[in-house]
Amino acid sequence: MSKKSPKLSVNGTMNNILNLYKPVGPSSFFMVQSVKRTLKVKKAGHIGTLDPKAEGVLPICLDRSTRLIQFLVSLPKVYRATMTLGIATDTQDATGQILSSEDASHVTEQEVREVLAGFRGEQQQTPPMYSAKKKNGVPLYKLARNGITIERKPVTLQIYFIDFLKKEDNQVIFRVKCSAGTYIRTLCHDVGQTLGCGAHMSQLIREQVGQFDVESSWTIEELSQAQDDGTLAQKLLETETVLDFLPEIKATPDYVASIAHGKPLTKIAVTETPEHFRPGMNLRVTGEDGRIAAIVEPMVDEEGFQKLNPRDTAFKLKRVLV
Repeated sequence: MSKKSPKLSVNGTMNNILNLYKPVGPSSFFMVQSVKRTLKVKKAGHIGTLDPKAEGVLPICLDRSTRLIQFLVSLPKVYRATMTLGIATDTQDATGQILSSEDASHVTEQEVREVLAGFRGEQQQTPPMYSAKKKNGVPLYKLARNGITIERKPVTLQIYFIDFLKKEDNQVIFRVKCSAGTYIRTLCHDVGQTLGCGAHMSQLIREQVGQFDVESSWTIEELSQAQDDGTLAQKLLETETVLDFLPEIKATPDYVASIAHGKPLTKIAVTETPEHFRPGMNLRVTGEDGRIAAIVEPMVDEEGFQKLNPRDTAFKLKRVLV
């Protein structure tokens, strides 16, 4: 696997983000614990769970950077999936019990291409029972293991692209870019239902989470080696690199100096704003040195901002990062 060198950590601390590659087998929780032991950090948290049988990109925030997780969990994701036609399972993947088995030899490549294309755009997806979603605080998979099935409300999601790659016998390989919260095994199940033969997900590789991709990821073995040879800082990403997808607000030095005390961002403290913004968005606040001081949410849109008095609060703090 080729590697691209991510931006070096300026402060040399462990308060940064790691682009880890999770192999097939261990859980995401196990990988987080392994990173904590290997790098000797007190806190760590992953961005987007990968099932044990799945592999691929598993970004992990270390120590203070765990404060960023809430802003990164909504990043879009890219997967390469293998779907087995003709067999449906209760878990919608290869780990489950077979619910139905049909001959899928009649399904053509063209039919698969057409059905996949129909799943592009905004979709409604019902979360599977074998999932970590909770009902009254209890994960659905625990209910499912006890033979309990409950009604789940469909969730709106976005399929940015879904590309057919290959069909060999009853195996179909495709690549999909989707919004956070999309279950690829449910997508495989739904495709099988549409084709009329049933299907389940037999392999999954997460190739990308936002800007985190396979090419710039690192295995736990590579991290351990880097810890020994002193090159670990080269394998960690800074907050500024990870959050550069957020629109930027530039603030005066006086404001940046006082932000740690929870001072709101007033109009007069802003030197530059994005062209468009609105309430509900997350924006990063930077100082003259380019480092991120906080993440804020607009109180008004760009037109409302122009009508504010100089000392009116324009953006409310969501997370202080200094």
